[in-house]
Amino acid sequence: MGRIVYAEESLFNYLESLITSDAYTVGLILGQSTEEKDYVIHLARTPPPASKDVIEETLIGSTANVPQECPVKYIKSINDVPINWVADHAKHVTRMLPGGMWVLGIFIVAPEDCFSNKDSTQKLKSIVTAIQKNLELDPYLFGNNPRENVILAFNSITTRLTCKSFDVNGSGSLKNADWKFQSKITRWYQLETHLDFNKIFAIIDDGESDSLKKQLQNIISTTSKEIESAIVVIEGEPKPSDELIETVWNKKKQDRKELKNAESKSNNQSLQATIYIPCNTNANKCSTEIKLINCNASIRLTGQLFSRTFVHQKATIKEAENAIRQDIMRSMASRFEMHWDSLIEEENGLPEENITLHEPPRRVLIALPQNKITLSDYLFPGEGPQEALISLQELLDVEVQEANVQKEIELQVDPAEFYCEKESGNEPDEQRKLSDNNQLIFFISGLGVALIFVVIAILIHRLY
Repeated sequence: MGRIVYAEESLFNYLESLITSDAYTVGLILGQSTEEKDYVIHLARTPPPASKDVIEETLIGSTANVPQECPVKYIKSINDVPINWVADHAKHVTRMLPGGMWVLGIFIVAPEDCFSNKDSTQKLKSIVTAIQKNLELDPYLFGNNPRENVILAFNSITTRLTCKSFDVNGSGSLKNADWKFQSKITRWYQLETHLDFNKIFAIIDDGESDSLKKQLQNIISTTSKEIESAIVVIEGEPKPSDELIETVWNKKKQDRKELKNAESKSNNQSLQATIYIPCNTNANKCSTEIKLINCNASIRLTGQLFSRTFVHQKATIKEAENAIRQDIMRSMASRFEMHWDSLIEEENGLPEENITLHEPPRRVLIALPQNKITLSDYLFPGEGPQEALISLQELLDVEVQEANVQKEIELQVDPAEFYCEKESGNEPDEQRKLSDNNQLIFFISGLGVALIFVVIAILIHRLY
């Protein structure tokens, strides 16, 4: 028996809207995957390239490199579909997906049956393979998704749908898949948590200057190991990994009824998760050896990362926990990558006696119209909700109102306050308690602040 793919009924209307005479349209299938089933939450048309040199660009969604006089290039043949362009589109869309959601495959709207032609079939397989390989280059973004990919072909003349599944790392053969449109494919359970950061990462003085990009990659790697070893507790108490998430929800709902506090509708409520990161296991080992490490700088990562994920109604506690872990690392890695790509000049090493404040983009959420699942966008300082709407239109082919952008989940930091405190020498009591070796700590009070990090340069710092 092949895979079963469930999709919202409204997505069929979307496919019909993409029919354009003899043109070909390619896009991404987004959703959640299980062993035998896929739940599709959205179909996102890949924007056609404006010119040949745009195909070489790695940032879809940026209009800075698109000459205004270049007309949009319509794809007249499946052989003209730019594979790398679609693969790059998949990478940027994956950044916007919550943990536990992936690019499940591709769809194509064409005036032919693409699977009846050997060359067309091979082209579709090549696109899927390129997407998979491109995402696997960034494990924090990709997460762990060993499922088969799906390919949906929609004949714009006969309006006939054909779906196949394809394992990139398997035999390479296509299998029949059953695509089903339904009014409600599943009940989605929403999980929310936040992760507080307040940690110093030493930059070892080994005679070589690592770039800021390399330093941040090391921080991501360290954080990933901590998150993998962390304990995720949903609704306040540990639960068996094979327990269904709907069981937890039903218990919460019953408890609320008993407390007579169930005014809100269930689909607007969340399950709360807490993350416990274990202490360093090596700290308990006795050792008489004292090791001095010379450092020429340190990076202090401080702030709060907000996480919101969704799982289908038959998901287990283990699947929910994995989705939360994936969401945290996907969000963190996306911010850092966007930040170092935005730097005009690469920062090699860190200057002595210099303090630099870096602000990676903060997270905002936008709900999909058909199922209310929220996707992410990331806004740099000075950017507003309008930029998120542009990204949503270009990358996901969705139009929403600015009022639907949830922009207050992470608040933007005022850098002026940081520098004023530094110049005046006044520190909050909590900040003074955390200060070590006269290092300046950028202390952030309150909840829901954006994830930021401070690069602190010092002469020599000794760690024990």
